[in-house]
Amino acid sequence: MFLTIVLITILVSLISVYLWTINNRYNYFKHRGISGPSYHFFFGHYKTLWSTKSFSKQIQEWTHQYGSIYGLFLGTRPMYVISDVDFLQEIYIKQFSSFHSRMIPKILRIETDGKIHLFRATGERWRRQRHIINPTFSSSKLKFMSSLVNECITTM
Repeated sequence: MFLTIVLITILVSLISVYLWTINNRYNYFKHRGISGPSYHFFFGHYKTLWSTKSFSKQIQEWTHQYGSIYGLFLGTRPMYVISDVDFLQEIYIKQFSSFHSRMIPKILRIETDGKIHLFRATGERWRRQRHIINPTFSSSKLKFMSSLVNECITTM
């Protein structure tokens, strides 16, 4: 009987600590003063994103509602959504050493037999691909391509 009570106490304690930890994670943005849509416990924003017809339209709607910088939860993991170009430039150019890669949710990780494109690459592979493709998007080359893009738009 005593052993049962001890085991139940330990189990309840572990569950309590686990739930407290998850709840503490959901306060991540609140402690930093970052707004964002309401979440579902344990699922974060996955339920909302799975049930919507268009993932990108939902993100766009939230961006209009909460501004250019807000927070989402992928499960219990916090994720910033940033659509401010100046802030992104600060992150990707001036603070590259701190933000050199991005997290891909486990649910989206697909086995690709080593063939990983730029949007799925992480770590050193992403850095190498970015280094190769970066000269393509210099301001002079973008100015050169803008007339071609405008021409394509007018013919469509």
